[in-house]
Amino acid sequence: MEFEDMSIGQLAALEPMIPEVGGFPSRVIALRSGYNNWLARLYQDLDYIIKEVIFPSASYRQNDGEDRFNLEIGNSLKLMGYQASHDRWNNGHPDIFVESPGYGYKWTGESKIHSTYDYLLEGYKQLCERYSSGFEHQDQGAVLVITTNVDIKSLMENWRKKLADDVDYQAAGVSVYDCKFDKTCFMSSHKHSVSGEGFEVRHIPISIRFQPTDKSAMNRKK
Repeated sequence: MEFEDMSIGQLAALEPMIPEVGGFPSRVIALRSGYNNWLARLYQDLDYIIKEVIFPSASYRQNDGEDRFNLEIGNSLKLMGYQASHDRWNNGHPDIFVESPGYGYKWTGESKIHSTYDYLLEGYKQLCERYSSGFEHQDQGAVLVITTNVDIKSLMENWRKKLADDVDYQAAGVSVYDCKFDKTCFMSSHKHSVSGEGFEVRHIPISIRFQPTDKSAMNRKK
């Protein structure tokens, strides 16, 4: 069988052996398999960008602002075939917005460089109360927590507690639980103020910690 005569499923099976395929066949299959499968693939690709593109270049990112991360993530998702944008108007300017208009799928990500946990809570409120509707196929999003100096485990444990203890979101029935994709993340859900339905958020850390102690690295920093 010629390569050009293969089905999408056959091409997807060959992805581990043919990196040039770039994951496009499995993304098409995920898109056609429903919103949750589309999201699962989106998170797989987002995790790859964070761990294999952003973190390895942490030493160059110490002075980057939030928009620099948003642009790079959005552009990387575009190159993977997603309809992704940064700062597009949607009751405000969400940091990362991904959609598939033909299917009515929407996902929004809000990123914050960690300074205080109240600042992270503001980002959560922006995502949940302004940029999202909570409607069907639009009822999930993410908070991307960028840190330069706090270890991920401590950061996410403290943020998880802050969110679970928030009085306003307790009134909306907030619950927090482990993420099935990655143990460094966690999930939250609560009753959305617009749709009245459950709205699920994935909380994703992005570490750009770069504090080397070896002499060669410290000399390069000077």
